[in-house]
Amino acid sequence: MQNFPVERPFDNFRVAITDPSHFFGRSELLNTMLKSPFQVRILLAGRRLGKTSALRAVEWNLLNPNTGNPRRAFPVLINLQLEQPKDLDNLRYLLIARLREAIERWREVPLAGIRQMYHEFLSQVKSGEVTVSFLKQLNIKFNINNPDYERRLNNDSFRLAFLKTIEELRKLNFQGVCFLIDGAEFIVRQNWASDAWSYLRGLKDTDTAIKPFLGLLLSGYRDLKEYQQRVGSPLLNIAEIEWLAPLSEEETKKLIGDRAEQEQISFPDQKMTSIIEWSGCHPYLIQQTLNIIFDYQTDSCTNLINKLIQYHDKDFSSWWNEEQHSGCFGETERTVYQALVENRKGTPKTLAQYTGFSRGNVADALEVIAGTGVIRLLDEEYYAVGSQLFEEWVTQQTP
Repeated sequence: MQNFPVERPFDNFRVAITDPSHFFGRSELLNTMLKSPFQVRILLAGRRLGKTSALRAVEWNLLNPNTGNPRRAFPVLINLQLEQPKDLDNLRYLLIARLREAIERWREVPLAGIRQMYHEFLSQVKSGEVTVSFLKQLNIKFNINNPDYERRLNNDSFRLAFLKTIEELRKLNFQGVCFLIDGAEFIVRQNWASDAWSYLRGLKDTDTAIKPFLGLLLSGYRDLKEYQQRVGSPLLNIAEIEWLAPLSEEETKKLIGDRAEQEQISFPDQKMTSIIEWSGCHPYLIQQTLNIIFDYQTDSCTNLINKLIQYHDKDFSSWWNEEQHSGCFGETERTVYQALVENRKGTPKTLAQYTGFSRGNVADALEVIAGTGVIRLLDEEYYAVGSQLFEEWVTQQTP
């Protein structure tokens, strides 16, 4: 496959969007976070559906001084898959460290439009000395000769550092902090998971000094969902669960129109409808479909679909998950999906009758499949097939 033009902003949609002008949809989530940023929320979605991009959008919206929200939360985005804290004390340190570094970055951002402000915010780099210097001012002792061991905070040190930081944030017109924790399923896999969830629950439930000034938005997928069902996580028990869905048709049309304008290509309504049907309004599939359309304008529809299936083979194989890796479909999800394909739409009740599974198992399976974005929840009960591209790939795998 040929290389895409270097200047195209959407070539690699495996990474999060960091330019507000390239972000579409998710308005309900963003409005919710702006109105009540000091709650606990869990954002669930599968790979490539845009969890990290959504967290980035929450970040730049919370930073935006022009939202008119009287209770602004200062956002701190932390990727736990990257950070990989070793224990609860290390997690507490990372929360304070990334908070302090983000504040120092924000201090150097010039007043401008949100697009430029966010670009400047991301471009700033602050070393770990920012955190060490701050903690020393609070007489929190650090053994600089063994920093890997000492990158830990007990509860008292964390509380002191957090509350002192809140005092600074008020001078910057923020009334608290919202930690945006990407890859929260990392904690689920640790032997200290229960301690971490209980501790965070305590901060939001019983610590009256911290509770009003702390918000949490954690992202993950089925590992996080099933952990809650399996052990009844104290934190998740007080959280609002948000499932990230594909874009709406209206949002998809706006995205396609924006891309077509950038490429200076006119899209007839019929072609736009085909893109919506084949992508199922899945943002990642839309962007990559558009990239291939722009690069192979003379190809027939059949050739285009074959190229897309070839291009997405690894993505689809991961979702379908016959290798039984953690976090994607299992045998139940695959069976329920195939039943939905045959019926085109259904409810947990009707698909339970069709598959022989219990209604509860079917409902859980549909939630997981919808979390990947390849089927859609039409209303409170009915699900329908979404991406025809994924459906075609599944059909080709059947002997």
